[in-house]
Amino acid sequence: MNLDRSYKLLVGTYSDLDALAHQPYAPVPGEGIYSMNLSADGQLSQVDTTSALNPAVLIPHSDGEHLYAILETIREQGQIARYHVDDSGKLEYCDTFEASGRSTCYLALSPQKDIAVVINYWDAIVDVCEVDEHGKIGKVVQSFKQYYRAESDWRQVANREDHWGNRQVGPHAHCAHFWRDWVFIPDLGENAVFQYGYDAKAKRLIPQTHIEFEPGSGPRHMAMHPTLDICYISNELFNTVCVARLDKSDPEMVKPRLEPFQYESTVDNRESISYVSEVKLSPDARFLYVSNRGDDSIAIFQVADDGTLSRTGLVPTGGKFPRHFAITPCGKGLIAANQDSGTLSLFDRDIESGDISITAESFNVPAPCYLRFLQN
Repeated sequence: MNLDRSYKLLVGTYSDLDALAHQPYAPVPGEGIYSMNLSADGQLSQVDTTSALNPAVLIPHSDGEHLYAILETIREQGQIARYHVDDSGKLEYCDTFEASGRSTCYLALSPQKDIAVVINYWDAIVDVCEVDEHGKIGKVVQSFKQYYRAESDWRQVANREDHWGNRQVGPHAHCAHFWRDWVFIPDLGENAVFQYGYDAKAKRLIPQTHIEFEPGSGPRHMAMHPTLDICYISNELFNTVCVARLDKSDPEMVKPRLEPFQYESTVDNRESISYVSEVKLSPDARFLYVSNRGDDSIAIFQVADDGTLSRTGLVPTGGKFPRHFAITPCGKGLIAANQDSGTLSLFDRDIESGDISITAESFNVPAPCYLRFLQN
C-alpha cells in the first residue's frame, strides 16, 4: 500500500451480540470504538479503545472536532453518544442523546447542520432533532413511525428470532439522505424508499410519497452521486444495487423524485445466502463498491458518464461477513471489516482501473462492524 499520507481510523465493534436485531457469529465481542492509525505504507496500529455498547455507526460532525457513535440495541431505546476527537484520534465523551425507538442505526445532518434525522430500525421510528453549533443533539421536534401499508397488513416483530425469519412483516427504516429540498429514507421492511419534503424554516419533514421497489428486495443503504442527479440503493435481500434518477424539476410539485431504472447483481450466484451491506462511491465517483455478507466479497462497478453501472470485479474480503468497508480519502487503499472472523483486511486500490487487491497486512479486531477515516 502506498498512500499519500497516514490516516486516523476509527473502528466500531459489537460489544453485546445478544442485544442486536441480527445475529453476529463473531467468536469474541469487541470493547467499543478502537482508535487506530494507518501509516502511509499500509501498517495498522492501535492507539486507544473507548468502551461503548455496540457502536454500529460512526459519523463525524462537520466541525471536524466531534463524532457521533450510534449505539445499537433492541433491549431499550437507542442512544447516540457524542465525543470530542483529539489530534491523535482518541475520543473524549461529551454527552448522550436518547432516541424514541430501538435498534438506532443512522443519523443524517441537514445541509444547515441545525437538524439531525435519527433512524430507528427496529420499529421504523424517525426522530427529527435540533442540533447546536457543536453538534449536540437537543429537543426532538418531530417523531413518527414510517410505513405505507394499512396497519392491519403489518405487525411489529416481537423478538430477535421473530425478526430473523420475518424481516418484512413490518417496517424497518434503515438510513436517511438529504438531497436538495427532500429527504429519502429507505425501508427494508416496506420495500420502498420514502420521500419527504424538508422545511428548513420549520425544521420538519413533510411526508410526500414512497417509491416501491421489487417485492422482497429490501432497500438498505444509499450513495448519492456528487455531481450527477443519480443515486445508488443497495437491496439487502436480493443482492442487487439499483441506479435511480433524481428529479429536481418543478420543486413546488409533490411527485416522486427518485426513479429506479437499472438493477445489477452484486454476486455471481443470486440464489446463494448472502446479504448486501455497505454501498460506497470512490472519492472521484468513477467506481462504486458494494460488500456482500455471506458471499464474503466486494463487488466493483464502473460508473459511466451517465451514472449507469457495469460490474468489473468481485473480490473476496479474506474474512467472514464483511459488514462494512472504507476507502482511504486519497483513494489508494480500502479496508474491509470482517465481522464474524474478527479481522480487518487491507487492499491496494488502483485509482485508474478501480481494481482492489488484498495485501498481506491484516489486523485482528473483535466483531468489527464499522470503519471511519478521519480527514484531519
